[in-house]
Amino acid sequence: MKKIEKGTLKIPGCTLYYEKRGSGPLLLLIHGGNGDADSFPIADELADRYTVVTYDRRGHRRSKLLDENEVYQIRTHSKDASLLLDHLTKQPAYVFGCSSGAVIALDLATHHPQQIKTLIAHEPPLPELLSGVERTHAAETLDALHKKFQTDGVAAMADFANKMGITVVHKPHRSVDITEQKLKDIDFFILQEVPALKDFLLDIPKLKTLLNHTSMQIITAAGVESKGFLPYRYTEALAAHLQLKVTEFPGNHVGCVAHPQEFAKKLDFVMQNR
Repeated sequence: MKKIEKGTLKIPGCTLYYEKRGSGPLLLLIHGGNGDADSFPIADELADRYTVVTYDRRGHRRSKLLDENEVYQIRTHSKDASLLLDHLTKQPAYVFGCSSGAVIALDLATHHPQQIKTLIAHEPPLPELLSGVERTHAAETLDALHKKFQTDGVAAMADFANKMGITVVHKPHRSVDITEQKLKDIDFFILQEVPALKDFLLDIPKLKTLLNHTSMQIITAAGVESKGFLPYRYTEALAAHLQLKVTEFPGNHVGCVAHPQEFAKKLDFVMQNR
């Protein structure tokens, strides 16, 4: 395991906690819903080739909000990622985002393309990417999670995971003393982040223009085991909008957790062959 350098960065409304390990070009990993800086077992797998940076997004675990009533906005989270990148490097970086982290990464690309060399967006849950019945179904799935959580609590996550085709065969070690915080993170994800994802409009025309007129590259990624489920359709729709192809990765929506070695190998391959 590579030595981990821990740091904090004061930003408007929050102090971000981050971790850095390894050496080489910078790779920023942006976690999804109820994750944190420890959510990426792939970090150690890639640290011999990259300076890998993970962090607790605003409102998660060690990155406490100054105002607990702050309204969740994806644009605020992408600004945070931009400030963190600017703090760590002046060169374009590799950025990997999974789930809602992919949505944040895509918004980062829309507003700060000069900071990105290659962005890998893994299964961004954006109903607005879809159309017709599919869009309605996707929005209803997020609505159902939001409503069920308010009556059934954490049990709602299991039902949602089944609908999304999510299974986990490997879980990173977690100490008992953060259980309460993890529950808070789940609460934050479902009650704050999910409604924002349901209504978020990604600026597709701007992204297409940027892809044609800047050096930034985007890889639309999906887990091979996600076929037949909404997460894969999100990626297919994004790829179609941006006139890209779907690049398949090991596992499903949480492939970077379930298959860290294989996932890291594929991630390295696609970044180095762009």
